[in-house]
Amino acid sequence: MTVSSVGNAATPLQRARLEQGWKQSRVIAALTAEARKQGLSVAGQASLKTMLSRWENGGGQPDAVYQRLFCAIYELDHEDLGFGEPEGRPGGAASRVAPSVDVETVDYFRSVFDQHIRADNLMGPHHLVDVVRAQAALLDQILPDAKNEVRDSLLVLACRYNEFAGWLYQDAGDPPNAMHFSDRAMDYALTIGDPTEVAYLLMRKSNIASDLGGFDRAIGLSTAALRDAQLVSPRVRALVLGQRARAYSRRGNAEEAVRALDAAIAQVTRPGAADADEVASYCTPAYLDMQAATCWVDLDSPDKAIPVFEEALANMPSVMRRDQGICQARLANAHAALGDRASTCQVGYRAVQTVGAATSARALRELRQLRQRLAPWRRDEEVSELSRAIKRLTTA
Repeated sequence: MTVSSVGNAATPLQRARLEQGWKQSRVIAALTAEARKQGLSVAGQASLKTMLSRWENGGGQPDAVYQRLFCAIYELDHEDLGFGEPEGRPGGAASRVAPSVDVETVDYFRSVFDQHIRADNLMGPHHLVDVVRAQAALLDQILPDAKNEVRDSLLVLACRYNEFAGWLYQDAGDPPNAMHFSDRAMDYALTIGDPTEVAYLLMRKSNIASDLGGFDRAIGLSTAALRDAQLVSPRVRALVLGQRARAYSRRGNAEEAVRALDAAIAQVTRPGAADADEVASYCTPAYLDMQAATCWVDLDSPDKAIPVFEEALANMPSVMRRDQGICQARLANAHAALGDRASTCQVGYRAVQTVGAATSARALRELRQLRQRLAPWRRDEEVSELSRAIKRLTTA
């Protein structure tokens, strides 16, 4: 290996491989052998190749398990490989006390995760994001000490916690951190080797890409998520297709958006689709109807969206407060687009109240757009008051 090629290494991790004169295939073989020696499970060869390329090129860092394996095969310290101190452990002091890792540990993380989901629906992301991020980091720390079935269960939970942290960051208006934690979750999904988990994470990354305005990238990620569609649960296929429809609608391609929506409904209503599906239990025909209504707004057809939003709000459980606020704000925007001032104000006031109790960046974005739509009616007293209420909420 030439000095110049080592000097051009993108990361310390890549430099370590080049200094050894190893190809990626040899690193993968060494990682697999070392994991077997330590009694740990790692991703398959194809997944490891994807993960290794991303890590070597600066696309996130390995979790604690892979960091330990890299240190072993290269005979280097964390700092030499560019890992530094594991996230959430300033100074490394926490590493001196290893927590117990057993079935009860799994039960704890699982039960707390369920409560976080409920809290997110009630209050929005801002109260949760730091807590969930810390617990995702804790799972990183304890995984190296877990064995057999306990480790397998914790791998799934680590995937779910990191994905949920990504969702919370996205809903809080922080797409870069949302993509970062989604990438971390993807590493776990590849290690688990479950096509449904991988497809779900690709769908989430597609959704974040759409928020960043990368509609072509979003469509490409949805295509990747459907590559092994026959191995993926119907609800996750439906979610991918619904996200694909949204990306097409935001590009103004009504034909492709409708085609994707029809395919999504076909998946979620097929026999067996309602079977237990932990990762996508929220994907129902009603959820996809909401997706369709949002697409119609994107496509400047608010008249098609309004009855769907109204039906969704009539049937939405009260605990889904955050989603209620988003739906109300989108319904108000649809009324405004049609020039219905009275309905806009009526629904708009409800949206402000709901979003104030369960704030999300998506809802605030919808309310800012609503305030712009109200501008032509600003001389009306009721409209003026609604506009001020939106301003107070969105600038707080």
